[in-house]
Amino acid sequence: MFSPQIEWYCAQCESVPTDRRKYCADCDSMLTWTCTGSGKSGLYTNYYRHRDNCNYCTPELEEERQKKLEEKKVANQQHFQILDDSK
Repeated sequence: MFSPQIEWYCAQCESVPTDRRKYCADCDSMLTWTCTGSGKSGLYTNYYRHRDNCNYCTPELEEERQKKLEEKKVANQQHFQILDDSK
């Protein structure tokens, strides 16, 4: 599913796709996306990684992202505490 925050275009021939596809129908080059919320852009292959981490594209996942970030922070603190205690 594509986010409404994303604009798709072909950087090679500057056409705008009218349907969901990976390559431009006019020149066969890979499509490029731009996130209007964050201003980031990239090739089609990087879109899903961006979408999964972007608060503008998937705000419904923000709570889950924050939870994972907090869990990672706690794990890192525990790891460094163990290293510190072993000295």
